[in-house]
Amino acid sequence: MRYYFKNKDFIIENYDKGKPFSSFLPGIAGLYGIPLWAFYANRGQGITSFGVRDKNEPIQEFFPANTSYQYVDRYGFRSFVKVDGEVYEPFAVSSQDEVQRDMQISRGHFSIVEVNKTRKITYKVTYFGLVNEPVAGLVRKVEIINEGSQRAIEIVDGLANILPSGTTNETYKNMSNLMVSWMGVENIENHIPFYKFKASSGDDAEISMNQKGHFYLSFLEDGELIKPVVDLEKIFGYDTSLTVPVHMENQSLQEWDLQNQILVNQVPCGFTPVFKILGAGEHLHLHTIIGNVSDVEIINERASSFAKGAYISHKLLEAENIIDDMVRVIETESGFPVFDAYLKQNFLDNTLRGGYPLIFGEGDKKKVYHVFSRKHGDPERDYNFYSLAPEFYSQGNGNYRDVNQNRRNDVLFVPEAGLFNVKMFMNLLQLDGYNPLGVQGTTFTIDTEAANNLLENYILSGQEQLKEILADHFTPGAVMMRIQREEIKLLVREEEFLSRLLEMSEQHTEAVFGEGYWSDHWTYNFDLIETYLSVYPDQLQELLFEDKTYRYYESPAYVLPRHEKYGLTENGTIRQYGAIKEEKHSIRFEQSNWRMVDGRIYETNLAQKLLNLILVKFTTLDPYGMGMEMEANRPGWNDAMNGLPGVFGSGMSETVELVRVVRFLKNNLTDPVSVLDVTYELYRGIVEVLSKGLSLFDQWDEMSSLREGFRKKIQYEITGTEKIMGVEETVEFLELIERKLLDGIDRAKSFHGGMLPTYLHYEVSDYEMLEGRTFYGLQAVRAKAFELIKLPFFLEAPARYYKIGSREENQRLYHLVRNSGIYDEVLNTYKTSESLEEMSYEIGRIRAFSPGWLERESNFLHMTYKYLLGLLKGGLYDLFFEEIKMNLVCFMDPQIYGRSTLENSSFIASSLNPNRSVHGQGFVARLSGSTSEMLSIWQHMMFGKMLFTYTDTLRFTPEPVLNVDFFVEGRLRTTLFSEIEFIIENATGLPTYSEQVAVDYYKVDGEKCSSISGELAHKVRERQVKQIVMVYKVKEEL
Repeated sequence: MRYYFKNKDFIIENYDKGKPFSSFLPGIAGLYGIPLWAFYANRGQGITSFGVRDKNEPIQEFFPANTSYQYVDRYGFRSFVKVDGEVYEPFAVSSQDEVQRDMQISRGHFSIVEVNKTRKITYKVTYFGLVNEPVAGLVRKVEIINEGSQRAIEIVDGLANILPSGTTNETYKNMSNLMVSWMGVENIENHIPFYKFKASSGDDAEISMNQKGHFYLSFLEDGELIKPVVDLEKIFGYDTSLTVPVHMENQSLQEWDLQNQILVNQVPCGFTPVFKILGAGEHLHLHTIIGNVSDVEIINERASSFAKGAYISHKLLEAENIIDDMVRVIETESGFPVFDAYLKQNFLDNTLRGGYPLIFGEGDKKKVYHVFSRKHGDPERDYNFYSLAPEFYSQGNGNYRDVNQNRRNDVLFVPEAGLFNVKMFMNLLQLDGYNPLGVQGTTFTIDTEAANNLLENYILSGQEQLKEILADHFTPGAVMMRIQREEIKLLVREEEFLSRLLEMSEQHTEAVFGEGYWSDHWTYNFDLIETYLSVYPDQLQELLFEDKTYRYYESPAYVLPRHEKYGLTENGTIRQYGAIKEEKHSIRFEQSNWRMVDGRIYETNLAQKLLNLILVKFTTLDPYGMGMEMEANRPGWNDAMNGLPGVFGSGMSETVELVRVVRFLKNNLTDPVSVLDVTYELYRGIVEVLSKGLSLFDQWDEMSSLREGFRKKIQYEITGTEKIMGVEETVEFLELIERKLLDGIDRAKSFHGGMLPTYLHYEVSDYEMLEGRTFYGLQAVRAKAFELIKLPFFLEAPARYYKIGSREENQRLYHLVRNSGIYDEVLNTYKTSESLEEMSYEIGRIRAFSPGWLERESNFLHMTYKYLLGLLKGGLYDLFFEEIKMNLVCFMDPQIYGRSTLENSSFIASSLNPNRSVHGQGFVARLSGSTSEMLSIWQHMMFGKMLFTYTDTLRFTPEPVLNVDFFVEGRLRTTLFSEIEFIIENATGLPTYSEQVAVDYYKVDGEKCSSISGELAHKVRERQVKQIVMVYKVKEEL
């Protein structure tokens, strides 16, 4: 077997004998296309399942990865070839022929090829998604080459099971025998079978008819549609195991009776029968599109334009161009071509989870709309419910933390999008310091009068059809699909109409409470702020104080006070279970999920939101004043530590992140801050408690009471009354908070031999009974004392600490981590933690996992990459470049990694896993926070921390961090703001961060200059230049 990178593709020879892996096509159909999800594996003929929207609209049944490896060669795409009197199945694992099978993976498509030396037949299959059509479709492009002499060849090629539209994943898994009662195939007379339920299958009084359906369309180069086989019995006869194509072995295709196929009460298939006499070296091209449309007439009308070989070739090129155009924004030429290609794959996969920002309109009316995103669900993440809206300008669902972090770097590619993300995610922060989990994209509404004026000025015909859709919440895709479907005539280009429409509309963030409150979600917001200010440092004053349109989200769930969640269990331990209570059926939330005052949405500035966040989070420090409590049912970043909230867990990572926010606000506070009266009371209470000189426990007790009192006051309504906190007063307070936080960090280190722990938890060592029971049903208690329980070291807190530590502190921490059990000395990589073997199962499901698997002691790429980024941010440059040799996926051995080293995995099995064969192998494909960390690594390598600085004038001040290995003959080229060619020339033979080198000069569009400031810096930011060259020199000796 061989794995290798060639041009922009990744090749796996004899792919079906390698380590099994699962991946997917990007599901990007262009702005004017309908996306389709499609998963594949390196088994069988690749595609393991595909469909539209989500799992509940499958065309090919969705299987989790482990079962898809078993079933793909039976229920997936199959091919049977009769040649020289014998039938054989290309890509069959049971084949005894001499074959070579290779897989070629591109960003937008993949191909498999079998060279059968025994039969002298080459069989090549390419898959890609149909783009820029009002039809969702998977294209299967088959090329068959006769490597022998002239002979007759019979081929049956297609999909063994097609689930008619109306089938849901859950019902088919549990009641497939019943579901066939609704299944039927129509439109067979047009040679385009249409698979659907005739009506809804639910046990409800109201029955709905089903218009939409799946289709199967197949043709040869001549463009004539081929009547397919939809009845499996026609191929397999009595063999219901689908192993042997009995009828094909016993009959010629000309003898098959395709006029009398069973079209109901069974799971149909879609196979294309072809008979052809091929000369020596002659090729046969077979094209098939399988997809979904809202009405059968759509595909009937478009079939003639689809059924052309040139059309398929054009659509393949178009699909690739869409992806190539998207990733060219990070075009880089360094000393490592595989690194350059890896950057592009990271950008693509980051987009698939965070979305790509489009800008509509101008000035204050500008709107930012993200397309192509979805939740990270796939066969290896079968627990996540993904959704791709089946419409133009498609967007999908996501989680707060995931979307937040994957949009961190938007501003580096589309500068206009940076503030949108800051506002969106800061707005979703609640007064209580938490946020909703589900982020479901954005919608728009438009005032009736404004809509009428718009339609009158821009619509020639079809105004009434658009009025209907604009009367409620709408998306750009729904509007554009209505325009195309109803053939509405515009007086301007579609893009201009959409811009004018969105300019006049109000944008709404669609979010839902979800499953609980994680303790770390708020920490990602400061990354958005930091990245935004790296491009717009001159907007700091407006960002913090002048923009008074920030809001507070309000969820129907609230955190219970201690006396309602601290309970005595049957085994005599005190636990914190059932910490969240959800308010059901509240009229308030039907009206709005934003905090209201006198019927209006309460709005403020970012400074108030940050100060409110600091106050609330500071009161959640644990009983020893070290970590931040997991008081709301959910842990922090490591979801598998789900038991920690129950055992009074806390996290040092959040404490570190709060230091960052405190320092930022302290260092940039130039104006007084207006805070809500209840927030001011909380502030005064904190100051009073800190002034008493209390013990750690008593301080925790009083802080917790302050927090609970604050939350009780804000649970239903707020008055909107504000208090002013002066600059001097606030800065003095923030300095006090910073000292207390750093004291807590030092205390945590002292308890752990100088090492910074990530997680802590506590046992209640003394308590008293209270009247009543907790919300969870336990006997309520009041804790009177806690005992610290140490946990093994994790990688997360050190990764975050590098952002606040001095270089000397960071050096010490690095060596402590490297010499701990976190480091995998066999693979030379980092694990999530040291061994958890001695820990209680109560800490979470992580303890039940095998070592080296999922979050337990594996190389979890998101955290490893966060750690590498921390080394960069912490100034440990030489160590960073040493570590990436073994820790960046693109530099790993693909034979061990087991899949394309252009693609990240969620985790890599460590050397602790009991199964030695998986050590170093990547699992759970691609859509991970690691892509965002990688883009941040790229930013710091190419440009440094701040692209621009501002004192009295704007200055473009890149500080690349690159060692000599990344230069080719002293030159490296990358891309700035998606368009500007940025060239770094360094012929010194030294790293750019060496104290012996300095910037000699710049050239902007050929004009030499010693610096880039003022008007020229603004031109750079506004992308009014095409090329910047940055030239280094060796400093002159004094």
